[in-house]
Amino acid sequence: MEPWKLLDSEFLVDAPWLKVAKETCELPNGKVINDFYTLWQPDWVLILARTKDGKWVMTEQYRHGTGKIALEFPAGIIDKGETPEEAAIRELQEECGYVLDERRENAAMRLQTRDESGKQTPNAYDLKPTTYLGSFPVNPDRHRGKFHVVFIDGVERLGKTSFDETEDIETFLYTDEEFQAKITDGTFNHPLQIAGYFKWKLTQK
Repeated sequence: MEPWKLLDSEFLVDAPWLKVAKETCELPNGKVINDFYTLWQPDWVLILARTKDGKWVMTEQYRHGTGKIALEFPAGIIDKGETPEEAAIRELQEECGYVLDERRENAAMRLQTRDESGKQTPNAYDLKPTTYLGSFPVNPDRHRGKFHVVFIDGVERLGKTSFDETEDIETFLYTDEEFQAKITDGTFNHPLQIAGYFKWKLTQK
């Protein structure tokens, strides 16, 4: 099996948050498609944040695509120069006011200490609070963007929110059992976020 050949590409929309291209592609069998449309949006991070007592930090906000209020995990665009982990920590504070315990955040940067003999010894707080679970295509068929999944454990509500002028967000906490029930009854129905959650779930076995 061989990939298609890209013969030509023309941007029909070229905006900071969305690009739409009309492409001419040649298939391995020689057939040419003159109008295959691809989409691009900035990479974003899905934030699976869990409090010290094991509850998921969730949000509700209006989504104009469906015209409905949506229950979601926090998420946001990755700024230029940011890692997915850095973007996750920033967006979690901005959207929900939740932050990492300061001692654990400092320990994550330090990672390990050394005793007098030079041997590396874990500190009580030297457990990295963020776990990068990978990047995934938004839609392999025609979308060039991707999203990243980051798990953050042991967060606390200490910071203040900082919404964009287009944002109106409410924060909720759910146990894992409560959250799974919301998947079952359709209250939580974001397919990419469901996939990200089950990616994390598989790492717990």
